[in-house]
Amino acid sequence: MKAFLYSTIFAVLVATPVLGADTVSLVGTWAGQRERIAKVEGRRGGLATLVITDQQGGTFAGRLKRSNPTGDEDEPLWGAFTPGGKLMIGSDEEGTYIFTLINRNTLDYCYSETGASARTVCARLTRQPAPRR
Repeated sequence: MKAFLYSTIFAVLVATPVLGADTVSLVGTWAGQRERIAKVEGRRGGLATLVITDQQGGTFAGRLKRSNPTGDEDEPLWGAFTPGGKLMIGSDEEGTYIFTLINRNTLDYCYSETGASARTVCARLTRQPAPRR
């Protein structure tokens, strides 16, 4: 009987989420190669660096830096996510981002703009190690 009781307690503990498991931290620098297709400019790739500088609960703010043949671009963005980070969305002054947190150090994103210069881009970003002090 004791063995059954202990195994039941163990099974419940293993199956129960850890307190705080829904906590998501996006603050940091994320980088990776992006692929883009645009109505006017066609296909293009390059480095994307997302720097999230502020997070309060399920909202965040930062900047996305993109390398381009015509020069680097750096734009602010703002986002929000549901508890646990299952649903994440963001925006800048021109378009909309959709994010998927693959694991605590891997983040996928896609971005879309509509209109005369419509474009869509996706990338897999990896959180960069914090600089040593």
